[in-house]
Amino acid sequence: MFEHLSNSIKETIDRVDGYKTGTLIVERDIERVSILIDDILIPLTDADFIQIRNDKVYETITIQQALETSDSVCGWPLYAGFYCRIKRGRQYA
Repeated sequence: MFEHLSNSIKETIDRVDGYKTGTLIVERDIERVSILIDDILIPLTDADFIQIRNDKVYETITIQQALETSDSVCGWPLYAGFYCRIKRGRQYA
């Protein structure tokens, strides 16, 4: 229960700080990385500032990293399905 509350507070803070938040979607077959926000798929570009939350730490990743980094056991895109926050355009990098 407290973890859910903690994640909700973190997401609220991210939105107040100007980030768009959602789930990272990685489609290797068409080389596309997107963020899923409220059932809307928004394609990302190299100009976007992308961070995923890995446990309690935010990691900045690129489109290329999202496409190429794989789970060592199954080979699936490692970052697919992660909580993601983005800012559009490189001015934030």
